[in-house]
Amino acid sequence: MQHPQLTLPLGIVPSSSFESFLPGKANLNAFATIKALCSGELNEQQLLLWGDRSVGKTHLLSAACADFTAKGYQVAYLTGELANHTHALHGLESFELVCVDDLHLLHSTSEEALFHFINRCRESQTRMIFASRNSIDNMGYGLPDLLTRLSWGPVFQLQTLDDNELSTVLVHMIKLRGLEVGDDVIEYVLRRYPRDISVLKQLVDQLDSASLREQRRITIPLIKSISAETA
Repeated sequence: MQHPQLTLPLGIVPSSSFESFLPGKANLNAFATIKALCSGELNEQQLLLWGDRSVGKTHLLSAACADFTAKGYQVAYLTGELANHTHALHGLESFELVCVDDLHLLHSTSEEALFHFINRCRESQTRMIFASRNSIDNMGYGLPDLLTRLSWGPVFQLQTLDDNELSTVLVHMIKLRGLEVGDDVIEYVLRRYPRDISVLKQLVDQLDSASLREQRRITIPLIKSISAETA
């Protein structure tokens, strides 16, 4: 049975690229390693990223998929929840890259399937990137051999950005959309909004649309009007 290619909607959101990812000092090594794996400069077939939500795990998996897709390779992206479906992993070892996000959502009944899938990927030279909110030691899996397989490559904990880095990321996201903002706007956003990358991305998307629709610069009053609309 032929399985459809499972991918992220790549090429649509600017954040799905390595160029748009700002790792911060704490994540520089992880960032360099995943790029090296994608370029073939790293003598490893797999790696695992873990950390709290909104630290960039999905962004990096998406960027890796975009990188491979741009080279004409077949890629597959699926979550741990999707991997719980029977035969979800079947045949994906024929792809050049497989990314499994939210590995903490994998059920105990799917552990053996993932174990055998990793073995097949190792044999076929398929590269694998995993991401989870939990460290390997805290996955809660009952299959010790699966935990061993997941630690065969580099493992990195992604850290949250500090205030200065978060400010830089916000400015970077805005500039990627060809927009300009003053320092007062950045300070206002960081004071009033959660220090959560996913929330800030959503805000920037809303500001981009509102600025285009109303032909207005991004100002504090514009942000307030968006907040009022979504309240």
